[in-house]
This record gives sequence, structure tokens and C-alpha cells, in this order.
Amino acid sequence: MTRAPEAVDKAVDAVRRAEHKLVESAGDVATKTRRTRRKLARKAKATRKDLVKSAKKAKETAQQLAGAEPKRRRRWPWMIALLVAAAGTVAAVAAKAKASAQEQEEAFTPEPRSEDEQPAETSKQQDNGRPQPAKSSTQTKK
Repeated sequence: MTRAPEAVDKAVDAVRRAEHKLVESAGDVATKTRRTRRKLARKAKATRKDLVKSAKKAKETAQQLAGAEPKRRRRWPWMIALLVAAAGTVAAVAAKAKASAQEQEEAFTPEPRSEDEQPAETSKQQDNGRPQPAKSSTQTKK
């Protein structure tokens, strides 16, 4: 009976070793899989670029053989859009400057007075014929 527990211990040790080997090999497989996927992705990207280039060349060759001229891309529409945007910006800035200039002129320009609208004191001075003493600004008000 003493041999039975030793056999069980040996079997358990063997299972643990096998499990450890499986875990290690699973890690190795996962690492290799990641590397392989990266390599394949790079190759696929390069192949895709080459395929696009060769398809474009084949299309141009077919058009030349057929006698049709390849269509040229129009490059001027974006220039027009840029000019329109610049003109709009200039117009907006000019309008804003004009409005601010008008506000400043209205705020600082005194209105001219006519002789009829002069204060009553000056008309009294003229009616009396004698000059009134000037009021000084240093006097305190009561």
C-alpha cells in the first residue's frame, strides 16, 4: 500500500510537467502567430500598393492602345474656391472697419449750435449790455 501514493504522486508530477509544456508551447505558438500576422499584414499592404500601381498602368496602356486620351484632373476649381473665400474675408473685414469708423465719428463729433440755441445767460448778458463776472471752477457748490 505504500506504493500507491508514490504512483499517484508520480502521475500528478507527470501531468503537471505535461501541463507546463503545453502552456509554454501555447505561449510560443501565440508569439509566432503574432509575428506571422504582422509579417503578412506588411506583405499584404505592399502587395496592395503594387497591385494598384500595376492596375493604373494597365488602364493607361489600354487607353493609349484604344486611341483615347487620358482624362486630366482639373486643378483650377480649388483655386476659385480659395479666391472666393479670400474675397469674402476681405469684404467682411472692410465692412467691420467701416462700421467702427462711423461709430467713432458719431461719438466724437459735436453738433453745431445756432445762435438761437445759445444758453439764456449769454442772451441776458447781451441784453443788459454789461458783462457778467466769470464763474471759477474752484468755488464749491452749496
